Amino acid sequence: MEALILESTVRAPRLTPPFERATFDMERELVARELTRQFQVVRPLGRGGMGAVYLARDVALHRYAALKVLRHDLRGREDARERFRAEARLSAQLEHPGIVPLYAFGETARLMYMAMRYVPGESLGERLRREERISAQETRRVLVHLARALDYAHGQGVVHRDLKPENVLLDRETGRVLLADFSVARRRSWDPSPAELRRAFGTPHFMSPEQAVGDANLDGRSDLYGLGVLGYLMLAGQLPFNGASFEEISAKHIFSPLPPLAPLAPHAPRDLVRAIERCMAKELERRWQHGRQLAAALDRTADWFGVRGMFRRFTSRRVPLA
Repeated sequence: MEALILESTVRAPRLTPPFERATFDMERELVARELTRQFQVVRPLGRGGMGAVYLARDVALHRYAALKVLRHDLRGREDARERFRAEARLSAQLEHPGIVPLYAFGETARLMYMAMRYVPGESLGERLRREERISAQETRRVLVHLARALDYAHGQGVVHRDLKPENVLLDRETGRVLLADFSVARRRSWDPSPAELRRAFGTPHFMSPEQAVGDANLDGRSDLYGLGVLGYLMLAGQLPFNGASFEEISAKHIFSPLPPLAPLAPHAPRDLVRAIERCMAKELERRWQHGRQLAAALDRTADWFGVRGMFRRFTSRRVPLA
């Protein structure tokens, strides 16, 4: 199944409802008319806050791409069009094996689009809906990949601001873990827009406390908090904080103590549990300061547990007495 990029919601992450046939037919007709020499739309992949994503065939290069098209109801708004352009410009400047690359961007009188690498496989959200929990070993692997991708993005001055399962793609062919959808990301050097000063961007279940209060000057440690929520969800099979509204969920992230992870994931290695809980510290100074620190710690302890496990198996063998 193809990876999806889904819309933010105050409910627990869930699969996007099936596309309405009429909507898809209308969009496909429009893309066919406007981009007939460039792309052939195959089928829908998912919806995002800014637009729909389609699997499309690049006519000239004979390869598939994920074609993101700005929502038709936003095309008349210049602020939405500028946000879409900003996402494309930012994505084009990020080159890392753990970040979905941008192939092309374009706009016509009736259409704005960006073509990204198509990732055959599924999103982490789909995986969680199928399996509910992810093994400790796989959780560790996913977190290491994402921590490295985030460390690169943060080094470029970019804060993602929307870590959630639907924005994590699992490549079926290569086994790679890729970070997608920079639609609400921003460079730390940019001045906050009036909209950013009025409200918080992102998905409430995965927001850091500082993001939940609307701090427009977030740094990479906010993303690492969201990464911790992902890790918690993978191991525990449930979110650390939930609620019926944005305000209720945000308040819990800001004020409520983190429910201990160990009782919910009794078989997970202690180092992995501690690493995830450190990501979610309320105070910035108590979190991991950089993604590379988290990745190195998880890699190092993974090696140690692997060696220790081999040692235990070796020493547990019975040696016959002479």
